Amino acid sequence: MSTLKRALAILDLFSLDTPVLTAEDIISRLAYSAPTGYRYIRDLSDLGYLLRMTGGGYKLGPRIIELDHLIIDGDPVLAVARPIMREVVDQVGGDVLLSVMHGLRILNIHHERGPDELGIAHGRGRAHPLFRGATAKTIVAFLPRKDQRKLYEAHTDEVRALGLGDTLGEFTARLDTIRVQGAYLGVGEISPERAGIAVPVFHEDRRIFGALTVTFLATRLNTIAQDKTTALLQSAARRIESLALAARMKEQAPAP
Repeated sequence: MSTLKRALAILDLFSLDTPVLTAEDIISRLAYSAPTGYRYIRDLSDLGYLLRMTGGGYKLGPRIIELDHLIIDGDPVLAVARPIMREVVDQVGGDVLLSVMHGLRILNIHHERGPDELGIAHGRGRAHPLFRGATAKTIVAFLPRKDQRKLYEAHTDEVRALGLGDTLGEFTARLDTIRVQGAYLGVGEISPERAGIAVPVFHEDRRIFGALTVTFLATRLNTIAQDKTTALLQSAARRIESLALAARMKEQAPAP
């Protein structure tokens, strides 16, 4: 592993469960020598990626916030998606999420809030369980078969425990059903009181980019028009794809 990767591995130790770590925690978890660990921590702190707390622990630093701001402002997908997602909120009434898969994690990259208090944090950077909920199942269903196989092999016990298939063939068959439907309705998979409908969002070459999801109180299932809501989401996803492609082409066009 390169020196850069070893240093950046420190940032991956932080999570919602462990927002603060001591230098000793970091060194122990990564099995670094004390001189190496302290050097990496000092360098990351000097650059603003770590911030030392009064009590001596460390948390992620302000440079992370600055970089995320640059990502948001420079992302053509977010620029076109936000007003479209707001339209969906106004028409459906639930929260609307845009999520992507990064490595083996499914992350929200934007969240438009609806009028209901759902009691679940859906903010930018929040991760989804890999095999539960409308968002995750929709994204996984549209992954290439080789990636589905890797996920199954890495999480076989979890897939079986969730009733998603005792074999790879059963697992991919369930995903193919979602793929054919073009959408997925999940009820109570993340929280008993919540439901969600998700549709895929694609790159221009039809590779899966992520999912557009509306999530709402499960008590609204009897009143929400599921087919109409799914069609609205699919239309919104196609608009995001089209406008994002146009924005990227404009960026790549040669200067006059």
